[in-house]
Amino acid sequence: MVLGDMMNILLLEKDKIVRDQILVGLQNFHEFAVDAAEGFPGLNRTRQKDYACLFIGCNPDDGEGLELLERFREWDRDTDVVLVTSYKKTKLLMSQRSRYNLFSILHVPIDPRDFFRLVGRIRKRNTAKA
Repeated sequence: MVLGDMMNILLLEKDKIVRDQILVGLQNFHEFAVDAAEGFPGLNRTRQKDYACLFIGCNPDDGEGLELLERFREWDRDTDVVLVTSYKKTKLLMSQRSRYNLFSILHVPIDPRDFFRLVGRIRKRNTAKA
């Protein structure tokens, strides 16, 4: 949700390196207020606060990221979600984009150009929603 000109973003990512890359990248933009958390306790934040976008880490070795996404989509189909996963998993999840109503899939290792293009799309979309 856009509050004034601040956009709340929730980052749910277990991998500390990936989480820090995304966090630092998003902090380059004054209009983003970013909360970082992990797992279901982190997902519960969406019940107390409105977010314009969620970044959800989807580690190929466990199913927690998809579980988080499925649980979130049970009560919210509108908030933009970016799934962060491996390149191999990206290819598999492309066919699921509409099922999960994904805004985008970002693969790791993160290419800065791809990341900042994605951020530009998020900013543009949320400006249009306001």
